[in-house]
Amino acid sequence: MAKENAGAAAKAAAEKAAAAQKAAGKTVKVPALSVVSGREGFRRAGRAWGKEATVVTLSELSKEQIKQIKGEALLTVTEIEVDEEITAE
Repeated sequence: MAKENAGAAAKAAAEKAAAAQKAAGKTVKVPALSVVSGREGFRRAGRAWGKEATVVTLSELSKEQIKQIKGEALLTVTEIEVDEEITAE
């Protein structure tokens, strides 16, 4: 019985490793914001924004930060999608 359990565990680990290798290099589209400030170093939602576009995925921000960024008149905010690499767990 112990050998069967060890064999099943080894098979599961091998399948997980194969899935991770298969997923490596693959990407998915995730929602993000492209943010541009009217002046360099303007701060909102705990971040500094510049005149060059800064792209931030929504998963990096809290709901409150998203609300603050979108509601700020001095920021030009565009909702976009970006490619994010799939990472194996």
